[in-house]
Amino acid sequence: MSLFELQEWLGHRYASSTQHYAKVKLTKLAKSFTQAGYFERNIRVVEVLLDQEAVKSGAAVTGEPWRFYDLGHGYCSYDFFDQCPHRMACAKCAFYVPKESSQAQILEGKANLQRMLQEIPLSDDEREAVEEGIEALEKLSAQLADVPTPAGPTPRQLNENRGQVNFIPSSSIQRVPSRN
Repeated sequence: MSLFELQEWLGHRYASSTQHYAKVKLTKLAKSFTQAGYFERNIRVVEVLLDQEAVKSGAAVTGEPWRFYDLGHGYCSYDFFDQCPHRMACAKCAFYVPKESSQAQILEGKANLQRMLQEIPLSDDEREAVEEGIEALEKLSAQLADVPTPAGPTPRQLNENRGQVNFIPSSSIQRVPSRN
């Protein structure tokens, strides 16, 4: 029953009288939250990965990161992840390790920030924040400079080879007859 239906059924003149008798106990409230699935919908699950080699070799004892929290775009090696002061600004944090697969996202993010600087009138504080973001993304990109691409060469090697013409051997070209 709703509060007003219960008020009528009990014959109370004021809803406040009905509320006095219909107080919800905390245990009943907690049970209602559980039945509604409130806690399942509002829990953020973060996968924790352990570097067993760092633990076995003793590197973890010397301060090497050994526990990583998977953030989707990268890993956080901060032991007190739930209390991290850099929440939502991982690129600026020394504990952040980008995933090898995030290079394209980093480059795209940097290009978008540079476009902001050029196209949007920004206050001094906004400009400073965008420039800090670009600097943080450049650091992340540098961390991934020696990670091989799917084709084999690293981004550093690709940058070194820019300007050089790479010829494809004619033996690797498949000739397809044209239809005229």
